[in-house]
Amino acid sequence: MKSKGEIAEEFVNSLSENAYLKYWCYPNPTDIDGDKKEICDLLILFFDTAIIISVKNYDLKGNYERFKRKVIEKSSKQLFGAEKKLFKSQRPIKISHPEKGLEIFNPLDYSKIFRLTISVGESFDNYELIDNKEGKGCITIFNKETFEIIVRELDTIKDLVEYLKAREELFLQNIDKKCNCTEKDLLAYFLMNKRVFSKKYFFDFENATQSLNQKWISYLRNKSVFLKKLEDQKSYFIDHLIKNDVLKLENGIMLAKELMTLSRFQRRIIAQNLFEIVEKYQDKKNFIARRFAKYNGVGFLFIYYPIERPQNEIDFVLMKAQELYSYFHNSKKIVLLAASKELKQWKFSLFEANELNNEIECRLKEDAKSFGWFQNEIKTERVIKEYPDE
Repeated sequence: MKSKGEIAEEFVNSLSENAYLKYWCYPNPTDIDGDKKEICDLLILFFDTAIIISVKNYDLKGNYERFKRKVIEKSSKQLFGAEKKLFKSQRPIKISHPEKGLEIFNPLDYSKIFRLTISVGESFDNYELIDNKEGKGCITIFNKETFEIIVRELDTIKDLVEYLKAREELFLQNIDKKCNCTEKDLLAYFLMNKRVFSKKYFFDFENATQSLNQKWISYLRNKSVFLKKLEDQKSYFIDHLIKNDVLKLENGIMLAKELMTLSRFQRRIIAQNLFEIVEKYQDKKNFIARRFAKYNGVGFLFIYYPIERPQNEIDFVLMKAQELYSYFHNSKKIVLLAASKELKQWKFSLFEANELNNEIECRLKEDAKSFGWFQNEIKTERVIKEYPDE
C-alpha cells in the first residue's frame, strides 16, 4: 500500500509529465547551494510567470479545523517561504531540472507569481478557496478533483494563468463572503462567458454564485462544449509538434516557447490554417502556396510545398519566405509551419529579424520581385468561434 507521501509525489509527477510539458516543470526543486532543502513540491516557470505549488495529503476524518491547520495554514507558510527564498534571497538560487540540469533562478524574469495549494487527501464539499495574508499575498486552494478538472479544461499555460488571475481577483474582492456554488460551477461560467467574471460577481457575489448551482453539469451536457472539444482535436498537432520535434532541436526552445504561449483556441486556429492550406493545394502539381496571419504580435507563415522538389531548393524558399514576410508585414518574429501533401513531411522554424539598412531593403524588394510575391495579395477575414454553434 502506498504511503501518503508517495501518493502526493505521484500526483506531482503526473502534473509535471502530462499537464504543461515537463520542460517547464521543476518537481521538488531544492536549494542546491544553500540548505539543500526542498523549496516546494512543484515549480512551473514559463516566460514571465512563476507558479509555486504545494501538495498536501492528509486523512482528517471529517475534521475541518484540522484541515485548516494541516493543509491550509501549513501549506501557506511553505509557499510564502518558497517565494521568499526564490525572490528575496541575497544570493543566487541554483535549482535543477530533470532534463536541463542546473540553472540559476533569476527572479527578475518573473513578473507574475501564483501560489497554489492542492489537497490530494480527504476532500471537503465546502472549503476555503483562498488564503489571503495581508502584506504577503494570496494562496489559491484546490482539492485534487477540482484541480485535475481545471488542468484538463485549461490545458495550456496561457489558459491556466488567465483563470488563476481572474479567480484571484474575484475572491480578493469578496473576502469573507460565502461562495454558494462549487469551483467547477465557477469554472463552467468562466469558460462560457468569454473567460471573464462579469461585474455582478464582484458586487453581489453570494447571490450571483447561488445562481450558478449545477452550472458544471449543464456545461458538460452543452452541445457547444462537445463540438468545441471535437474541434480542439486539431490543436493537439501543435502540442505533439512541440514535444516530439521542436524540443529535440538544439535551439528549439525559443520556437517551443512561442508556440506554448498560444491558448488552446489559438493552437486550434494555427493548426487549422496549416491543414487547410495543405488540403487546398496538395493536388496541384509542383505548387508552393503561402498563407500569413498575426497572433499576439507574432507572424505565422503557413506554406504548402511539393515534396518531390529537391529539399535544398525547398529549404531555400522557406528561408527566403520568412525573411520577406517579416519585412513586408512588419513582423519582427515569424513562426514558420510548412508541410507537404497529406502532412507526410513538415518543416518549422522561428525567424527573428535583424536591423535593416538601405542595402538590405533593396535586396529584399528584389527578392520579392524575383519570386513574384506581394503584388496581388488577397486579404481575407472570417469569424471562428471557440464554441462552434454559439
